[in-house]
Amino acid sequence: MGTEEDVLDLIRSLPREVNNASTTTEFKFLTVGSVLWECYHEIRRLREEVADLKRGGKRGVRNT
Repeated sequence: MGTEEDVLDLIRSLPREVNNASTTTEFKFLTVGSVLWECYHEIRRLREEVADLKRGGKRGVRNT
């Protein structure tokens, strides 16, 4: 599971990753943690875009 994937793809693959009996508890914890971390970044990015749009910014332009 790579962190470059779309957040929704990561969430969709979580049950497969976590329910795998051969996966260690530590790896399951890291997997869930990495998905949550990606969700955090996605939410922050979307909030910035919404704030920019409310200020009259252009749609689809990402400030970095």
